Amino acid sequence: MIGQDFEKIQLDIWGFHFLEPNALIGDIFLFSAALIIAAKIKKIQSKHPFYTNWRRFYLIFGFSFLAGGFGHFLYHYLGLWGKYPSWLLSMISTYFLSLAQISLWPNLRQQQLFKKGAMLLLLLGVIIEIIVFNTVDLSIDQSKGLAVPSIVSGIGMIFSLFFLAWHYQKKYHPNFKYFWIAVLTLFPSAIIQSQKINLAQWFDRNDLSHILLFITLLLYWKGIKAYKGS
Repeated sequence: MIGQDFEKIQLDIWGFHFLEPNALIGDIFLFSAALIIAAKIKKIQSKHPFYTNWRRFYLIFGFSFLAGGFGHFLYHYLGLWGKYPSWLLSMISTYFLSLAQISLWPNLRQQQLFKKGAMLLLLLGVIIEIIVFNTVDLSIDQSKGLAVPSIVSGIGMIFSLFFLAWHYQKKYHPNFKYFWIAVLTLFPSAIIQSQKINLAQWFDRNDLSHILLFITLLLYWKGIKAYKGS
């Protein structure tokens, strides 16, 4: 189905009414994948901020999707409040991703400026998102609540995973290309979401986007390992 969504799947168990169990399954899958890769980074046993911040990214990314999954599943009980944690955590995860990439920049003065820019982007995003929570009726259109995290994450990722990774590919290791390849991998997700491309009721546009996100997590990991081998 293209251009509109299937009716959301309802699941009634013991008098409880749950929504979108397929979204919960996909989010738990991403949560598990993120934790596994975070554990792999920990095994590198390096205190370099490149590794510590990438590990923080995976952990927060994972919990943002776990929160998002239960936000979908328990929507009848939590309402829009169940969505807010995952939206806020997504911006925080992008912040740590940016710090990880910035930590490799050779010019320390510029590195500090980049860090301040990443913090400013995060603070602006959180403040604007809280304003949206309190002034916009998201029950009519939840995409307005997703707009701020999407813009903040997009800016952070393009700078950190495209611009910086392009430079690091030449300076450190050719496999840093996997970072900007990961950014390109996510572009179809924007089309899938905006055009509402749903393959089936049990595998809708969000589930399809989850597959692309899983691929990007693996591509990030390949790039992270490249620095170890540089």
